[in-house]
Amino acid sequence: MPSKRLKRAVKIIRKYQMRSIVIILTTILLLTGVIGCVVPEGSQVGDKAPDFTLSTLDGGQITLSELKGKPVILVFWTTGCSACIHQMPFLETAQNEVGADVEFINIDIGESSSQVQAAVDYYEFSLTVALDNDYSVSDAYNVIYTPTNIIIDRNGIITYVRKGSFLNTNEILERLGELE
Repeated sequence: MPSKRLKRAVKIIRKYQMRSIVIILTTILLLTGVIGCVVPEGSQVGDKAPDFTLSTLDGGQITLSELKGKPVILVFWTTGCSACIHQMPFLETAQNEVGADVEFINIDIGESSSQVQAAVDYYEFSLTVALDNDYSVSDAYNVIYTPTNIIIDRNGIITYVRKGSFLNTNEILERLGELE
């Protein structure tokens, strides 16, 4: 028959084992971002869109705040993302339908201008392409997946965030129609 000291020791060990398991699980969850995740301001629906200035593939520059007064679609993408490439024709068709009333900006994340130019030439894209070489804009918008599509209204407020590609042109036009 176990002594009182042994029973007490087993009870203490179990107590500390449970605490250790809780600490380990909490640490894992914190490190993986499951709990305690703070989403940066400016990356959620209802937030003011963070301003930026980026170089464009054609050698110019584009500044978000200079576009205030018209809706903007930001499309974060990379040349190796098949879903990004898949949605580009839908974006181009939507841009052709809405004309100059909406600004479409395709922001390539972290690739060289020559690599991006090769893809644009190969696929014959005509949309504005901006280069986020240092990831500063994609970080400001908390972009984790490509494509990430963000619609900003005339007042500079984020109204829609989609992680993943649009499935057709009508889907894009419907979202833009919600801005009126």
